[in-house]
Amino acid sequence: MKDIIEHQGVIASIEEGHVRVNIVQLAACSGCKARSLCTSSESKEKIIDVYERGAVEKYKVGESVKVCGTLSMGKQAVWLAFGVPLIFVTVWMIVAIVYLGLGELVSVGILAVILAVYFYVLYLCRDRLAKNFAFWIA
Repeated sequence: MKDIIEHQGVIASIEEGHVRVNIVQLAACSGCKARSLCTSSESKEKIIDVYERGAVEKYKVGESVKVCGTLSMGKQAVWLAFGVPLIFVTVWMIVAIVYLGLGELVSVGILAVILAVYFYVLYLCRDRLAKNFAFWIA
């Protein structure tokens, strides 16, 4: 199994040590000839930040490059964005309704606060997390 994810992209901007690459993520059916008639075909433009020393000398704006990342980065991102909150939801609802005897509306209200705090903490840790989610240009 291949552990590297690759996307073709175009360099949007370059600063010292920082390259912004514009990639287009295409749906699986984007290569279909009938995509103009189909409502399920879609594509999304995304900007990927790549931190690399000497980027100004190595690359040019508008240059086509391949941006790479590891599969484990994707798994970790999914875990942080969906897995941990799912565990919070499940555990909290069981504790709140069964053990604490709270009503559903109150439990869901408190759960909303818990999830808001969790995602705010993720936001505060974004610089530390960015070190774990490092992309490179191949």
